[in-house]
Amino acid sequence: MTHLRTLSILLATTLLNLSCLENRNSNNGNKVDLNIKTILSDQIEAGNDQTYGSFDEYGEKDLNALVLVEDTILNNHGYKKIDRKLFNQRIEVIFGRTIDGNSKKSYIKIDTYIDNICNKELLFAPYSGDAQYIYVAKKEQFLTNFHPLPKILDYLKLYPELAEFEKKDIEIYDAIEEETTRASQWKDHIKELPGERQRNIKTLVHRNKYLFNDDKASLDWLLRNDDSFLALLLIGYGYDQEPRINKMVLDSIYNLNTQTSPTSEEKIADLFFVKDCNGKLKIRKGLLKYVEDNTSSTDNRFIYALSSYPYFLYSEDLDKVFDEEPSKKFNAVEKAKIVAYIANIENPAIDKYKTFESSEVWTNAASTLYNLSVSHPEIIKLIEQNNYFGLPKMKGIIGKLKLEGQGEPE
Repeated sequence: MTHLRTLSILLATTLLNLSCLENRNSNNGNKVDLNIKTILSDQIEAGNDQTYGSFDEYGEKDLNALVLVEDTILNNHGYKKIDRKLFNQRIEVIFGRTIDGNSKKSYIKIDTYIDNICNKELLFAPYSGDAQYIYVAKKEQFLTNFHPLPKILDYLKLYPELAEFEKKDIEIYDAIEEETTRASQWKDHIKELPGERQRNIKTLVHRNKYLFNDDKASLDWLLRNDDSFLALLLIGYGYDQEPRINKMVLDSIYNLNTQTSPTSEEKIADLFFVKDCNGKLKIRKGLLKYVEDNTSSTDNRFIYALSSYPYFLYSEDLDKVFDEEPSKKFNAVEKAKIVAYIANIENPAIDKYKTFESSEVWTNAASTLYNLSVSHPEIIKLIEQNNYFGLPKMKGIIGKLKLEGQGEPE
């Protein structure tokens, strides 16, 4: 009962604010349709059946209405809007997208399908299995999925008269089956909608409070209830600034790769070394720092997985471990840079943790950089010619390679 009372107060406050906003925008001659009731009635009349085109007529006006409602919801749940410049910076850091202050577009659309991450075309499609977009509302400073209003608002409590739009069934003639079919309507999901609204609101609140307010309680909630979104931040967009997300994703991928036969631990490198939307090498330095900070005398899982990867840069992937062959994916300088960044954490870790007591864990006879310096000496030259790729420790690491020659290269 307490939750329902709180939600009722929230919705009443939302409607009051909507009324004020509509009047204000009307006085300013704003052409954007902010009439929530009108948009709700259109959405209810269209039904809730993607197969039969219920969402085909949705557009920017529907997203505008949603954002207006969600802006109030976020405010009532303690979301604090940050400085606009800082918000824009966060969008760039998290998603790799730049907000153009001169653009008249109100939104940025971010694709959540890995293969479509680089697609920046702005289109307006409600959230569905085929369109799981994230929209950044630039003016309002938050991100959201594009939900139909009935998935956020209890339309029957707010506007009981809207039930009139669902009295008549939506009947569709199926030319293929040669029969009339009844399309799904919102009233058919009246029992499920309250729970779905609650989840959608919590997801909206906690995503924004974590990403833009650095709210640790919201991160806790996301780790328990929305971990696929957090994984997407790292895997899809390269956001590697949160150690708890890094741990979750690395542990999951490592465990997955070690359960295959044969195992493919080195495949984890695909998470560290990627090509950006311009085809350039992108190294996820925050992820490498996490591995460096979480390696010990008893745990070198990620170091060893990464140290296996450079060999694939200089030989054919005969077992088809990788979706895209590393030896063909990167040019000579990029390969040398990857080797340098791995050596930058592997070699100091060997010096620090490889002892007689830890020999059952640290089993490799020599570092990857040493082995490659023997089989591909041009790598060392490329690293030196490129000023060690800006890595302060690399000159010293290369200088010590001769000391590793005590054992046979692997």
